[in-house]
Amino acid sequence: MVNEQAIDWEAVRCFVEVARRGSLSEAANELGLSIPTISRRIDGLEAQLELLLLRRGPRGAHLTEAGHAILQVAEPGARQLSQIARRARALQDGPNLPSVRISATEAVIADVLAPRLANLRAQDASICIDLEVSNDIANLNAGRTDMAIRMVRPQEETLIARRLPVIRLGLFASPDYLRGKALDRLVLQDEHLLWLDRQYGDIAENLWLKAQGLDATIRFCSSSVRSLLNAAVAGVGIAPLPAFAALQAGLIEIPLRILPDRQPWLVFHRDTKTNARLQLVRDWIVTCFKDALAEA
Repeated sequence: MVNEQAIDWEAVRCFVEVARRGSLSEAANELGLSIPTISRRIDGLEAQLELLLLRRGPRGAHLTEAGHAILQVAEPGARQLSQIARRARALQDGPNLPSVRISATEAVIADVLAPRLANLRAQDASICIDLEVSNDIANLNAGRTDMAIRMVRPQEETLIARRLPVIRLGLFASPDYLRGKALDRLVLQDEHLLWLDRQYGDIAENLWLKAQGLDATIRFCSSSVRSLLNAAVAGVGIAPLPAFAALQAGLIEIPLRILPDRQPWLVFHRDTKTNARLQLVRDWIVTCFKDALAEA
């Protein structure tokens, strides 16, 4: 017998997203989760319901007859439940308003937002900000985050995505590392590359690296862009970095190859669109990006 109280609603959300897209990888990309996490949650949901909901294979994920039936009630239910926490926060008022939670990558938080918090405080000293390093859209949908900055535009109907200034990427190294080297004659296959950890999957930088056949030249990997920047500043090698942060750190750009730019998006729920306090914060984020990226 199914225990209604035991149903994992995060798993329901994963199931709905996979059902909508017909692909675990696309659902994982949309939710900011790994494929194994998505698969594990759906396995758990199927066990709880004692039903096979999806047939998963190399050509995608397809709903079973039971899956179609469950999707009809799960899709609107998941959408409504995701709004409860957010609606409760929107209804709060009084002198002790909750912090505005912003989710973004480490580099965006450290180099774009945090240095400019004083500008926001000058506009409204009562606003408290909570900066969260995360790539997980699930926190936004669950109402635990007010807005997120993501490098992939989400397709959810409940979300609004506002385009931010493009982040230019480049290959950078320290003057010490480049001493005695001719920039216009560098052969990257002969250099030491510092790169993002493979956990990021098929992001633009990793696809570019593979296309150039440069995997064997990697000497240091990290999931932290700040770690790559610090290693490059220390003269360890050449790293793919946001141009604005690398130039500010005194690094020199390698002109041999051009990495694809990254398009960031400011993502928030439709039901917060008219909230004046959150609108002020969103406008501040846009200004932060314009100011930070102007130098690059």
